[in-house]
Amino acid sequence: MKTKAEVGKYFFGRYYSIWAIWQYITVTEQGTQAAKVTDCVSYDEALRKTFQLNGWGEPKYINRKY
Repeated sequence: MKTKAEVGKYFFGRYYSIWAIWQYITVTEQGTQAAKVTDCVSYDEALRKTFQLNGWGEPKYINRKY
């Protein structure tokens, strides 16, 4: 799921051999700047925490796409 970058929103991705969650700090036409919030050991955990932090409720389906 790809969402539009907005200041204050959270997103997750790979961070070496684990997963991490970041929060957008600045969003400009030239790019974005984000700060790492936390590390997660699994994709499922990162997805659930990101949904919770963004206020989106609980994800209905979790399909891991590499």
